[in-house]
Amino acid sequence: MRTQRQVLRVLTAMMAIVIVLVAGGCKGNDSESSTAADNSGANSQSENASGEFSCPEKNTIKFAKTKFTWHAGAGFGAFHRWIYKPAKAGTFKKGADGRVKAFVKAGAAALFVKRQVRLASEDAKANPTLCKSIVKPMKSISDKVSDAVKSARKGDLGEIDSLNGDISSVMTQSKDQGSEITPDEKVNIGK
Repeated sequence: MRTQRQVLRVLTAMMAIVIVLVAGGCKGNDSESSTAADNSGANSQSENASGEFSCPEKNTIKFAKTKFTWHAGAGFGAFHRWIYKPAKAGTFKKGADGRVKAFVKAGAAALFVKRQVRLASEDAKANPTLCKSIVKPMKSISDKVSDAVKSARKGDLGEIDSLNGDISSVMTQSKDQGSEITPDEKVNIGK
């Protein structure tokens, strides 16, 4: 007979496999939707030779600010619920009860956060006001989230604190631009 600990490890491994499979499927869905947007001509930002883009003079996507605040709120809420709060509660420390489960959830949340931040960035690029001040900090958040979870596994919570500071900064900048982000900690990261 298997002990509860063995069953929990098997379930955790199965959850990790499902997360990897689901994350792999997310990219395909996004590329289809972005291709459709590119084909319709709705997204008219242009990239120069150095890979930077120019901000539009007017909105290139309908409800760009609304979409930006929703995606950013979903991503930031998931970060706070599944990564920041467990880190502050000590759940990521070696020997803590529920540590493996917390890291599985944090890994899934990191994928969700990256996707939502990327979608929010695309919406910000479509708005002349948000484009100038929000896009670069959003890319920084997207780049840091996975590394922050990896560092937490090693016992270093500094990157999670740094990432939380970056998120707070983006929320302040966004509010100053007229788009208040409300983190949604009840967002379902499984969809």
